[in-house]
Amino acid sequence: MQRPLVTLLSVVAALLLGTATPAQAHGADAKPEATDYRTAITSVTPSTDEVTLSVIENGVRLELRSNTDRDVEIRGYSGEPYLKITSDGVWTNTRSPATWINATADGKSPVPPNARVDTAAAPEWQKLSSDRVVRWHDHRSHWMSTSPPPAVSADPTSARRVASWTAALVVAGVPTTVRGTLDYEPPPTPTLWWAAVVLVAAALFACTYFFGRRPAARHLVAGALGVAALAELADAIGRTLVEGVTGFGVVTGVLTGQGVGLLVSVAALAAAVVASRGTDAGPFALAFAGACLALLGGLPDYETFAHAVPPVPWPGLAARLLTTALLGFSLGAALSGWWWLLQARRSATAAASAATASAATPSAATPSAATPNAAGAASTAGTADAASTADAADAADAAGAADGTDGTDGAGASPVAGASPVAEAETVAEAETVAEAETAAEAETAAEASR
Repeated sequence: MQRPLVTLLSVVAALLLGTATPAQAHGADAKPEATDYRTAITSVTPSTDEVTLSVIENGVRLELRSNTDRDVEIRGYSGEPYLKITSDGVWTNTRSPATWINATADGKSPVPPNARVDTAAAPEWQKLSSDRVVRWHDHRSHWMSTSPPPAVSADPTSARRVASWTAALVVAGVPTTVRGTLDYEPPPTPTLWWAAVVLVAAALFACTYFFGRRPAARHLVAGALGVAALAELADAIGRTLVEGVTGFGVVTGVLTGQGVGLLVSVAALAAAVVASRGTDAGPFALAFAGACLALLGGLPDYETFAHAVPPVPWPGLAARLLTTALLGFSLGAALSGWWWLLQARRSATAAASAATASAATPSAATPSAATPNAAGAASTAGTADAASTADAADAADAAGAADGTDGTDGAGASPVAGASPVAEAETVAEAETVAEAETAAEAETAAEASR
């Protein structure tokens, strides 16, 4: 099972690293983004059910949905016709400067020289789509400058109203005014949230370090990785909702616009299941999937730690808590998997070293088998010496017979001892040699046994 899992995760990593960059981690154009400004629609006058207006992408664009078959017109910055929704779809007036200025969020898109822009001229309508919904960058409703307003620069820790804005509509022939606000909200302290991420990851790794691969620790780490995967899925869905997608479009929006987050989340959930079962592939799955989830899913969400208004439809505190769980649990799971892999490698190395040492050390039976050979050699030497002594005694008896004696002296001493002092000395020396040989053999046998 380990080989197919490794192959699958490697393919996922190749796809992610080959197709995603940090700026594209949550969609092709990296929107929506976190900000410190909140745009809101406060009123529509006169009130009507024929249109539905909403703020999308954290104030970057406004959305208007037509609920009527009659024409709905959106006026430009000079009051000229800019956009309209009819029963045939959405149209834009190419003579309106807003058509070109609103092409980008920063309002810096150039007006083509041949655009024939003229706010007083009769509209020239160009069809954009067949839908009954239009979205546009309205630069009155969001802060466009990279520098904060002077009042915010003077006191960045206090919330304040930056601007109140209006947009003009004509709904079924009735002039309609949309009013809204643009407010500044102080950002949180990123250092505190990053410290929380480190603490969560360290706490999860501590469980691994002290409890090893016990079932409780294994299930805890796998469960934490699963929670991190679900947090990334929630973030992907939230970003899709902020873009103004509704209904089944949320599913397709996540698949097409949040593909990276979806892939790493699914891979992390699969790794959590594998790790919880205690298989050999579990540590690698945790290390690999946890690292991918942290790098490709969690790190792009760092903006929620630095800005007050997150790119999701829930409060900033909830978004930051989800990001903390995502990063802390995924990093902790990656470290735990790496630690288990390291411990398994050390155990395998120690087992191999023990097996090698056991094969190189002689068994206890080998020395004892050699001992009888040494003792036998000593015994053979002793037998040879005894035979030499017996031959000398026979020679002495023969000499006594030739002398007419029986080989003994008057004291009744042995023939060998009485033969001559030289022969007696040789006999004593030979006996000592035999004794020394036997003693040496016994000492060698004892030494081998002790080893």
